[in-house]
Amino acid sequence: MRIIKKDFVDENTESYCSKGHKLSSGTAYYMQAKDGTIYFGGKQCAESNGRNSLKDVPDLTKSLVSLATTNGGSGGGDKLATDQKKSLAISYLLLREELLHDFKLNGRPLSIPSLTNYYISYQDIGDLSDQQINHILNIEKYSVNNINSKLSLKNLSTCHAYKFIIERTAAHLQQKNNIDGVTFIDSLIRYLKSHCHLTEEQVKGLDKWIQFLPIDLRKAKLKSFE
Repeated sequence: MRIIKKDFVDENTESYCSKGHKLSSGTAYYMQAKDGTIYFGGKQCAESNGRNSLKDVPDLTKSLVSLATTNGGSGGGDKLATDQKKSLAISYLLLREELLHDFKLNGRPLSIPSLTNYYISYQDIGDLSDQQINHILNIEKYSVNNINSKLSLKNLSTCHAYKFIIERTAAHLQQKNNIDGVTFIDSLIRYLKSHCHLTEEQVKGLDKWIQFLPIDLRKAKLKSFE
């Protein structure tokens, strides 16, 4: 199978490698079989069943640190090691063109034609050339320096993590028929999608409702917005 990314999953998702074992951290490697079916598993499961190297696999979960797990990485830049560049470029591409497709900044969508073309090519081929990788990282750098710092890989990753936590919180509040909580959480997701960040007050307000999440998600740490 091809490992396509590490991303968030419903905490009740079953591991491909261990029947009945739930991926309670809310993160998993996505593994695509030849027939297109997507399976989910932890790092060891992915290494055992994937045909490609994990170092090239984009990690979209870096802004949510689960319990004692730590994640490294940063946005684009000249000092990146060669084996980091591909995974970071794919992450940036997926965030702006797919995962945050319904987000806007100053009233404009995050998608832009040059990234859309690379995204279509990546979906067809499953890989990026060195030239494409460098251009995508340069787009990130230009976007941060000349358009808005919220377009950084770090900030968009944080938006993605907050979106996941907010949506899981909403699901658990809906199960408990907690109308006040659902109303507040809905206001957060609307604001997040139109501003690509939350205010300090909103983040503090979210803390109250995160307590309704399962323990692994409840204790996970979210990184700060740019």
